[in-house]
Amino acid sequence: MRCTFILLGSITALAGYSTAATAQVDPNLQVRIENLTPPKDRKPDLPQTEVVTKTRVQTYTTTETVAVPPAERRRRLQKILAEKQLMLPADAEAVQRAYETYGIKAQETRTVQKKKVITEHVVTTKPRETTVTASVSTQSVFDNNASKTPIHVGDTVFGTTGLLTVNIPVGLADSFILQSGVSDQRYARLFTKNVDILVNNATYNQVLNLVVPGKTSGTTTSDVMSYSVASNTVYGSGFRPYQVELFTPSIAWARNNQDLAGTICGLKGQEAFCVAGTFVAEGEFTFSDIASQQNFSSRLSGGVTWQTPVTGLTTSAGGYVQGRHFTDFPGGRDDLILQASARADWTPNSYVQLSAVLQVTQQFSTVKVLEWNGFAAYPYVKLRVTF
Repeated sequence: MRCTFILLGSITALAGYSTAATAQVDPNLQVRIENLTPPKDRKPDLPQTEVVTKTRVQTYTTTETVAVPPAERRRRLQKILAEKQLMLPADAEAVQRAYETYGIKAQETRTVQKKKVITEHVVTTKPRETTVTASVSTQSVFDNNASKTPIHVGDTVFGTTGLLTVNIPVGLADSFILQSGVSDQRYARLFTKNVDILVNNATYNQVLNLVVPGKTSGTTTSDVMSYSVASNTVYGSGFRPYQVELFTPSIAWARNNQDLAGTICGLKGQEAFCVAGTFVAEGEFTFSDIASQQNFSSRLSGGVTWQTPVTGLTTSAGGYVQGRHFTDFPGGRDDLILQASARADWTPNSYVQLSAVLQVTQQFSTVKVLEWNGFAAYPYVKLRVTF
């Protein structure tokens, strides 16, 4: 089992627990939470390969021309002459003529066995292991409509999320992922919207097909089905008062790492498609102990990532279209949400990642007072240590 610790800023302590429920919940609470928490990772945990150097000794047969020692030539000549009952000539010239007469050469070709060392570079599959990841992320977001209402009220939102993730490999490529943690959102001015959230979810990622098997994860295109159940228990600041419980089963299909340019970038052993796309279709239903929060949602999303010529720098653009139908909202409610985003990530080494995100969102609603649009921008730093 391998453990990983990921740090993105400062750590927030877990506060107390309160069970006092109230039905006065922000009707746009769920979209506020979704816009300030990291999206689910739909990438499969594919088996990794490594290059192993192996050596072996091989025996082979070859021919070579060698000189016959003078003593050996003389012995062979004496043997032939003895069989013919002749005497060995006394002078050197006569001996040389005898060599030529009886075909005794000064050189001969022999068959010999030799050994050589062969070095091979063999690509092998690493055994998949259960991994445990402790992560803390923090971000400072400027949102020109932090209240998510038709009247724009800009504010800075500080968000911190701490998660413990257990990734259990199943079969050749599937994974079962368990997550549990806490998230808080703090507003600089709109402090009445501050919330603390207990987060729990379980996901099974099923690899349907390796559309393009590659030598690395960056050159592998895959289709993945994700089956998830998630629970968000929402509190006010300091984990009081209790506000609402949101329980959401969902299913999603994702096409990961679709090659869009036909070119490959990156260092040897870390190759990736220069331009790649990801496409996701998702459906979910949210149950709640407050009926007005219950809803069915469907979403289509996509993104394009470019491996720039600058080492370690990638840029991406993406967006989604989401429809949300509330099943028990007084008078009825249907929302349509459109979002577009741009992002840059620079990874100078395997331990540090610097990122910047720009995000534009538009929500339409049959309840006009719940319509809103806004722009958000935030940078963050990611530090990663594996042990």
